[in-house]
Amino acid sequence: MLVWSAAGAQDQDQEANGFVLAVEGKGFAATGSENPFWMYSNQYGRLDAETNVLGLVQASYAAQFNEQNRLEVGGGLLANDGLYDGVKLDELYATYTWGIVEASAGMKHRKEKLRGISSVGGDIIWSNNARALPGVYIQMLKPLKIFKWFEAKATFGHYFLEEDRYVTNAQVHHKSLELALVFSENDRLSGSMKHYVQFGGTSPVFGKQPSSFSDYIKVFFGSSGGSGAIEGDQINSLGNGLGSYELAYDMTRENYNLRLYHQNLFEDASGIELNNFPDGVWGVYLEPKKVSWLDAVDLEYVQTVSQSGRPTPGIFGKEGDKYFFNGVYGTGWRYKDRIIGLPFIIARAEGVGNLNDRSYVMHLGATGSFGNLRYQGKLSYATNLGTYDVAYTPREHAVYSYGELGYTTSFGMFTGYAGLDWSDRTQNTLGVGLGYRYQFKK
Repeated sequence: MLVWSAAGAQDQDQEANGFVLAVEGKGFAATGSENPFWMYSNQYGRLDAETNVLGLVQASYAAQFNEQNRLEVGGGLLANDGLYDGVKLDELYATYTWGIVEASAGMKHRKEKLRGISSVGGDIIWSNNARALPGVYIQMLKPLKIFKWFEAKATFGHYFLEEDRYVTNAQVHHKSLELALVFSENDRLSGSMKHYVQFGGTSPVFGKQPSSFSDYIKVFFGSSGGSGAIEGDQINSLGNGLGSYELAYDMTRENYNLRLYHQNLFEDASGIELNNFPDGVWGVYLEPKKVSWLDAVDLEYVQTVSQSGRPTPGIFGKEGDKYFFNGVYGTGWRYKDRIIGLPFIIARAEGVGNLNDRSYVMHLGATGSFGNLRYQGKLSYATNLGTYDVAYTPREHAVYSYGELGYTTSFGMFTGYAGLDWSDRTQNTLGVGLGYRYQFKK
């Protein structure tokens, strides 16, 4: 059966046994004050709008004890300039695999989905737009077959956020459950729910937030807070909850693999009840098997304009979702000043609230190869409305285009990058870049 998280070069490195060392460098130049959108979005938080140079060193060691057990330890150092310049940890992790269960501790990027050509990175809530969060993540690598026609798959995570944010030292709880109907080896209909909650920490306005074990149980089950919680958390659920439903149909055929999918996003009861329909991403992902130069193409429509309606003061949980923002956790759904999920949501530079969280977007992505030449391209047309509180007047219309071309040699991979953004609200920008990556295995 087709697995819909096609591995890129980075993922293949991590699956290798033994010692792997990789060194990578990139340089960029742009005509405007910022790089083109897709040059820095969904890039694991390694690049930002003003990055000109980047250096990355990665190392890992993996031991396969038997067919069921594997241990891997790894890490990486990142150095860049721009808005978030300096030397920093990119990854530092240990991963143990036992059968179909994999557990990771530390800072580890999630694997690339849909070959990196999706506008949401294959996950509208966690798109790999930000750096890796420190914590623990447990996932099932393959579904558990309950019946011949019915499968289940789950994940669990717990993460720790940084001190330098609006609510210091907050935590993140995560869980997901996928259920699937298997009509045949070639047809599969799945539905899943992903749930995240920011909780705990210390607010400059509301003080220390509930984080005891009994509070964690409330967070896990999405229950309302006790008397020690703020009023909104006593009415709704404890902490800043958000998540996504996903419905997907996977087809495997002689000439192609096809996935049809929809992912919504919710912030409170209104989104859980689908009052914000049809917000989310609607996509068609195709892998042709008999087209030598095309590995995959992805077409997506994304909208975030409903948000269950314009917010009404004093009404909690029924309208005004304000995606990736929360009145208590003012920094919202971001890490190290980068949105964790859907990159079309633009946060305010000063750290509280959003500049834009209401958009219509059409997106096309493609990847493939010609011999030793590998390419990837993205093209997005966006209509941005700003926010319900502060609307763009007039609306912004923008085109984000991007392409990369890589050439593999016996002494590394050379890659060229180019992007062109057009907007009727901000400056247009053309960007180009060069990259080199060398990998050593032993």
